[in-house]
Amino acid sequence: MSKFEREVEIDDSVEKVWAVLTDPNTWPKWFPYVDSVSNVTSFSEGSTFNWESNGQQGTATVVNLEPHKRLEVLTQLGDDKDTHVFTLKSSGGFFGLADDEAKVEYKLDTMTAGGILGRFIAGGNPKDMLRVKNATNALRKAVESLYPKA
Repeated sequence: MSKFEREVEIDDSVEKVWAVLTDPNTWPKWFPYVDSVSNVTSFSEGSTFNWESNGQQGTATVVNLEPHKRLEVLTQLGDDKDTHVFTLKSSGGFFGLADDEAKVEYKLDTMTAGGILGRFIAGGNPKDMLRVKNATNALRKAVESLYPKA
């Protein structure tokens, strides 16, 4: 398993960030490699749905859901599985007193197929580091565009 992580500050409340994180319809705007999502009947622990990336079909399962605090999703595309963990905290204002912003920590654990060699190659994969960076930046843009400040 290879871990990649990044934290981003979003100029909006934890509740609004949570709304974007837990709405699979917004995922194509920010979630790594997700072009579309289908077969979403509910969004709760254990929910499973399909997603597409570059013409390939994958599945996603909500593993853990702690409202406004933590979301863990397991994605699978072929033999490759990834665990995506998003942790939220309120922040902002003078010495953090206003709580009008959200800090989001995104951890990606890649469970690449291919045995020891596959995991070794993925261990320092700059592509996955960039994927995490791009996802957090896109999440910030998605939240701030859906909930613009007046």
